[in-house]
Amino acid sequence: MTMIKCPECRHHISSMAKACPECGAPIDPEWAAQEAEKELKKLEEVPFTVEENFPPENLPFTPSTEDEEINHIPTEGEGAHAASPRGGRVRFVLLFLLILLGVCVGGLYYYDYTQRQAREERAYALLQDCSNPAFYEDFIVRFPHSPHIDEVRERLKEVMAQQNEWEKLIASGNRQELQKFVTEHPTSPYVKMAQTRIDSLDWAEADQRRTLEAVTFYMATHPDGLYINQADALRQTLEQQRAAAQARADSLQNALGDTLQNV
Repeated sequence: MTMIKCPECRHHISSMAKACPECGAPIDPEWAAQEAEKELKKLEEVPFTVEENFPPENLPFTPSTEDEEINHIPTEGEGAHAASPRGGRVRFVLLFLLILLGVCVGGLYYYDYTQRQAREERAYALLQDCSNPAFYEDFIVRFPHSPHIDEVRERLKEVMAQQNEWEKLIASGNRQELQKFVTEHPTSPYVKMAQTRIDSLDWAEADQRRTLEAVTFYMATHPDGLYINQADALRQTLEQQRAAAQARADSLQNALGDTLQNV
């Protein structure tokens, strides 16, 4: 038996081996015999003293630099240069997988970030001209780190203050306070309701007084009011009644004048 080099991995193996124990490559017997003969000739050319009965096949050999690089086992302090080619390929695959994983995680994070921003902007757009405090509170809870968060909190305070003021005005039913609210908060969502409430109060007063002056004042103040048709009908009725009363008064005055002349 003679030690030869595997044709694939170049590790030393027995010339009698049918396959390389290191890489598993099959060994051709004829090729192994030729390689064993070459190795024996190399040994014969090296001068050395052999003890009697020492088996030639067990003679020690001096590995070449290439053999040392192949068979060298990296120590703890050695770096990446001591690694085998197979270990380098494994590290390359692991590095590639780590990079791919990082790209996937980064892509998912970016997608979630853009979708969250889109939801935030849609929720913020819904707050325009919104008078319901619940929508502002929901935005603050869902998007506490939004760049609009300070503005939303301030608007929530304003909406709450207007809501409280509006509830007090509705409870009081004071026309002057309602008109003051409309003047001070022209952009408030409660302005239309306040104007409608003022319209109803003015019409109720005109209908209660049922005078031509009161109805005319209502029509002049609320030309597009909810009760404009009723006011116009009442105005015509009051004008007819006034005309009839004036006619009766004129008739009585004429009759009285004729009586006085006859006397």
